[in-house]
Amino acid sequence: MKHATGTYVMLLLMAGLTTGDLQPKPQREPIDQEEYLEADDWFEAGVLLNSEGRYGDAALAFSKSIALSPGNSVSWLNLGTAQALTGDYPRAIESLKKSTALDPKLALAFSNLGEVCFRADRYQEAVEAYTSLLALWPDNANALYKLGLAHLFLDQAGKAQAEYLTLKIVDPELAEKLRNAIIQGFQ
Repeated sequence: MKHATGTYVMLLLMAGLTTGDLQPKPQREPIDQEEYLEADDWFEAGVLLNSEGRYGDAALAFSKSIALSPGNSVSWLNLGTAQALTGDYPRAIESLKKSTALDPKLALAFSNLGEVCFRADRYQEAVEAYTSLLALWPDNANALYKLGLAHLFLDQAGKAQAEYLTLKIVDPELAEKLRNAIIQGFQ
């Protein structure tokens, strides 16, 4: 009899595997509707949403990641970048500054901060961000170029010319564009 009972239990288990569970399991909610994700899950969701061009949703996902892990400088960097891509420059600048405060060696955060400040016509802050970036990455041609332009917008032509001379060594083609901007600034 024991053998027969074992056969029935085995058949019941096999039937459960082939026809589904005896009790249906709830379907997993889509990532943007999940309530109980960890910071890394929200971060990954933000990266995915960002790659799909869903910058507002990405910003929301990065915000949720930060709520769970507020000391993650890369999450702040990605939040600021997503905010900038939605055109929310003031919030993007705040987020990117938080990222640089958490990790003063995160060059990409300074790069994005400089770019957002430049686009928001906050040239002094752009100068500060690009200067910090260049301390970490001295031959960054884009930073030298944008730093030179920011100096021009701040009526600091002498400093723009100094950036031109440095840029001439790093990227002569981009240096020529800065030179033309400097010349136009004098006219």
